[in-house]
Amino acid sequence: MHILKKRGMSPVIATILLVALGLILAVIIFLWARTFIGESVQKEGRNIEQSCEEVSFEAEIFLSNGKLSIENIGTVPIYGAELRKKQVIGEIKKVGIITEGIITAGKTGTIPLGDLELEVGDNLIVIPVLLGETENYKKAFICDKVYGVEVIVR
Repeated sequence: MHILKKRGMSPVIATILLVALGLILAVIIFLWARTFIGESVQKEGRNIEQSCEEVSFEAEIFLSNGKLSIENIGTVPIYGAELRKKQVIGEIKKVGIITEGIITAGKTGTIPLGDLELEVGDNLIVIPVLLGETENYKKAFICDKVYGVEVIVR
């Protein structure tokens, strides 16, 4: 009678395969989770949200010339603005984001409104947009609405 020798996988190879499988799964989960976690946007070496606190500006909107005028009276350069329309019942409807050039401290700039649907008398909140940096590129950052300024379209 012939006896068959059954050979299994050696414990060393099994351990190496298990560790490799674990590493592959960890990399896949890391890459998947990274899409949910935004990159940290920095301005002048600190979190850009702290720069929003230092933004100070005045704004006016005139439909006759189709432009938003922003006077930067703070120390932080303003990259653009987000416009939100206040509704009668207190809700805020996003109207649009406008970015064109940078309005440095002490300067006044105008931003074309383009084809935004606005009417005279609309009550808007102008929210500053700052230009920050990530590890790889520059990125626009919209500040929270508490840093915005209320404006009535004229």
